[in-house]
Amino acid sequence: MKFSEKDVRLFKGISLVSGVFTVVIAITILLSLIQLKKLDPVNSPSLQSVKEQFDRDPENRDKAEQVRSMDLMARKAYFSSRWQVEAGSYLLLAGAIIFVFFQRLVAGSEKPVRALRPDKPDIISEKANSRRYLLISAGAVTVLAIISSFVLRTQLPAPGRSSVKAEKTEASGSSGVNPPGDVNYPFFRGEGSRGIAGGTDYPTQWNGTDGTNIKWKTVVPKPGKNSPVIWGDRLFCTGALNGDCEIYCINKKTGENIWTGSGSGFPGASSEAPESDPEAGMAVPTAAVSENVVCAIFGNGNLVCFDHDGKFKWGKNTGIPKGTYGFSSSLVIYDKLLLVQYDSQDKITISGYDLGTGELKWETIRSGRPVNSSPVLANFDGQPQLLINGNPNISAYDPVTGKELWSLPGVSGDVAPSLAVNSKMIFAAQDYFNVIALKPGKAGATVWQDNTFTPDASSPVATDKFLFIATGSGDVACYNSEKGDTLWSHYFEEPFYSSPIIADDHVYLLDRAGVMHIVKAAGEFQLVAESPIGERTDCTPAFSEKAIFIRTNSNLYCISNN
Repeated sequence: MKFSEKDVRLFKGISLVSGVFTVVIAITILLSLIQLKKLDPVNSPSLQSVKEQFDRDPENRDKAEQVRSMDLMARKAYFSSRWQVEAGSYLLLAGAIIFVFFQRLVAGSEKPVRALRPDKPDIISEKANSRRYLLISAGAVTVLAIISSFVLRTQLPAPGRSSVKAEKTEASGSSGVNPPGDVNYPFFRGEGSRGIAGGTDYPTQWNGTDGTNIKWKTVVPKPGKNSPVIWGDRLFCTGALNGDCEIYCINKKTGENIWTGSGSGFPGASSEAPESDPEAGMAVPTAAVSENVVCAIFGNGNLVCFDHDGKFKWGKNTGIPKGTYGFSSSLVIYDKLLLVQYDSQDKITISGYDLGTGELKWETIRSGRPVNSSPVLANFDGQPQLLINGNPNISAYDPVTGKELWSLPGVSGDVAPSLAVNSKMIFAAQDYFNVIALKPGKAGATVWQDNTFTPDASSPVATDKFLFIATGSGDVACYNSEKGDTLWSHYFEEPFYSSPIIADDHVYLLDRAGVMHIVKAAGEFQLVAESPIGERTDCTPAFSEKAIFIRTNSNLYCISNN
């Protein structure tokens, strides 16, 4: 195709602009990638200095707020830079395509010109060669930047969290494989891991310091950030210290430790204590319990199963997870399968193990980046589904076969909150990103999204009418779950890592200082009570038979009106 000289000049101009743009973006991305690979967003000297001052004076609320504010700014800056790299990748690719396209048009339109005097230097050829070398150099930089931005960015560090140590319902329509009962509380956040507790008449008033409504209190031998799980009269939790992992069986009625099982002493077990957030440790994942067995997983990948009498059934090491924060995905059980969400820098999977033998029945490789969320069981369109709040997609799997059922765009960043579900929708949330409401399924889509209130580690909880969110800055918000309108919000003094639980028409919100804020599960803010346990905690409480069980940094409490 022939073009006029005017067209050729225009093509050259567009090619020149796109070429310069591409080279500038390429160099910027390469420099940004190098900077992000070295960046530790929460361990800057200034932030560490303030944290050290706070550690010397832990009751200083001004210092506590300063640490949280600096941590917030550091992590926002990190994710802003990371978003710029990711957006730049696509701009770079578009610029390179435009550059190559118009260069080809120009090359195809230029007429070959011969030198008039062969004995003189071929200036035209020299210019062509110079331009060729320039194009090759620019192309090399562009290709290198494209490869780096799309490949190396998957290996970028994920920021940890700065630690400040100060710190019969409308859900009957919630979607789930089983409705919540009032006795068993089998997983993290209860039945299906959905944040809904069955039963009524749970206490709202207590005080851990003076003993008001404290039925019993017992010391947990080793530290852990996991929550209690319950089957019948037996309660289970885990602890770990220096590579030594344990699971505890406690009498729900009395607080007596019935038996302790080792999560380390089996063939093939790891005794390593992998790098993780020092405050979190290796016992972050919550165990899962069924009628016959209890299963637990630890930060070094040790996976164990015991019967309710403490007899060891099987154990295996799933591989030592690699990540800045550590391993935190809790377990769930469906039918006769133990479902394990495994997220590491070198492998991202969801697996199903036979409860009786530990045999691996299926393993599905997941796409995306490692997350710290936990799986959720729900039922949509008459089909049981295992849901994962991944990065960047929310995905559903068949819990029996592991087959991926559908996947939809979700959240991004340092993903820690698990999903919330009701009978119609799924809700994903992530700090410094958005709250997203989705219609599930292959034909699903985003219904609404908002970024006013986003949680750090706390998982949201939903009913058919409302969505409740507790943030790492102390805000609690209630959304209209169908439309996304903010119905109310309230600021509490302390941040929330524990996830809200809906029980008996109330939302129970446990802050990091150990104060339970109890509000009505309604579209208007109604504070029912504020009850302190007297110790700091990040663990989500468990509910069973009119009693609430709270694990603090050192102890386990049973709270009851009886």
